[in-house]
Amino acid sequence: MNHTKLIALFLGVLVATFLPVCAEGSVSTNNNISSDPISSHLASWWNGNGALSNWFGLGKTMKDDGLTIEGKAKEVFLGQVTPAAYGPKDKGTRKYAIPVDNWNTEVRLYFIYDFGKVFGLNGLSVESDWRYRNVNGNPNCPYTTQAAGATGVFNPSKDTSGMGVRIMSQFVQWKSDKTDDPDFLLKAGWINPYEDFLRQPESKNFENNAIATSKGIGAACYGYTAGYNKTHNPYAVTSVPWSSSFDSWGGMLRAKPSSSTYLQTYLGLAIAGYAGVQATDNNAGSYNNHGFNFQGTAAFTPNDKNQQGKYAYGQNGIYSVNELGWTPKFGAAKLDGHYAIGNYIWGQNNNDFGSHSGNSSIWGLYLQADQRLTAVKKASSATPSLGKNPVSAAATYDKTRGLYSFSEFTYTPAANNILPFYFQTGLVYKGLLDTRPNDKTGVAFGEGFYSQNLNSAINSDPLTKSKNGAANSYAGQNFSTTAVLEYFYDIAVNKWLDIVPDAQYIINPSGNGSTVNAAILGITIAAKF
Repeated sequence: MNHTKLIALFLGVLVATFLPVCAEGSVSTNNNISSDPISSHLASWWNGNGALSNWFGLGKTMKDDGLTIEGKAKEVFLGQVTPAAYGPKDKGTRKYAIPVDNWNTEVRLYFIYDFGKVFGLNGLSVESDWRYRNVNGNPNCPYTTQAAGATGVFNPSKDTSGMGVRIMSQFVQWKSDKTDDPDFLLKAGWINPYEDFLRQPESKNFENNAIATSKGIGAACYGYTAGYNKTHNPYAVTSVPWSSSFDSWGGMLRAKPSSSTYLQTYLGLAIAGYAGVQATDNNAGSYNNHGFNFQGTAAFTPNDKNQQGKYAYGQNGIYSVNELGWTPKFGAAKLDGHYAIGNYIWGQNNNDFGSHSGNSSIWGLYLQADQRLTAVKKASSATPSLGKNPVSAAATYDKTRGLYSFSEFTYTPAANNILPFYFQTGLVYKGLLDTRPNDKTGVAFGEGFYSQNLNSAINSDPLTKSKNGAANSYAGQNFSTTAVLEYFYDIAVNKWLDIVPDAQYIINPSGNGSTVNAAILGITIAAKF
């Protein structure tokens, strides 16, 4: 781990935290400074809503004409403070060592045009989303799924899929009203159900991929994969693309039978190889599609080869996600809740572990329970009264400050899923300190339980028993569980800049004892513009 980088970042946290306090004090207490045009402009920029000062002053004009542009950028450093990711028996047997620290970069842009502003078509809009990612400055790194020593679902970084420049969702949307929770919503185009289903906003505060992104659904784990073999094993055991890097042609409908219930459904194209991969010396046929795979994938052709000499394979199918939800508000503080049950079908031909049947789609269920638990009570003065005793004013509560919880559980049949059971639970407190009302802090725990069908396949299949992904002396060792515990503290420097120290502890990262437990320290610098 590069300790110099980590120390420099923590020093940056201290500077960035106290700088705005000093700046505000200077502007507010010194009349000479506050009257200076340069200082006034700097103070306005620092206290504004975006790092580009409302798109250099053009943001309001663009919005009046219907166009809104939103942007986010962040830099994440993760450093493993425990020993190397693989066990001592494997030392020196791998061609490439797993990195113990990574820098991840992400920039996102959202272009939203509202047809109501100019054309009077209220509720109708189009959106175009784009993204750029790299690891350690390289958008084509072959080890983008390996950050700080763990991979797959429990990757300590949630930002290592779909690297380089990538086209994201491109869609037309209609809402029945202007609220964030309309009675009816229609969306169609190049879209991703991940953005609309199983939404847990508080989980996004965390960095581990299991907690923030895959939630046990995108269960591509380090270790065993029933991979492609043209004669014996023509289909791979794949995973549902529960990831921000997936988009395909589809449509989504959301309706509210009552003010606190909703039903939504998605139907779209299931595309194999959606994320694209970066070329490696062991996989000359790999490529990065950058999200432009509008044609879907070619039909499965076990006897043909592509231009790189690799056997061509791929499928198009039907991808369906459905969700029924309840969003109550409890108590005098109207504490928001979100409870949901959902199911998904990933319509790709997949092997059952050990059977190589190639005719089984993946399906699963999920349960979600998010609840705001407390709200900070605001101080209120007594209401004037003509009587002897003043009348107490009704209590008021802060709209955001308080304690929030989130929990989730997923189930998928063990026959063709590496993690048939997964759960996570977490707490986030917003505005814990009166002096730092915009800060956030939280802790979360997630654990996945591996398929016994997977273990049976490893032990019985002569083609894979000695070729398990957990190589060498661990090739035949059974998989059990992997878990992660994570804590973060989000320092809201101002309205558009956040600095977030983070700590993770991953237990049994590879699931079968072949890697030691990993302690990881990280820090994120994120800005809106």
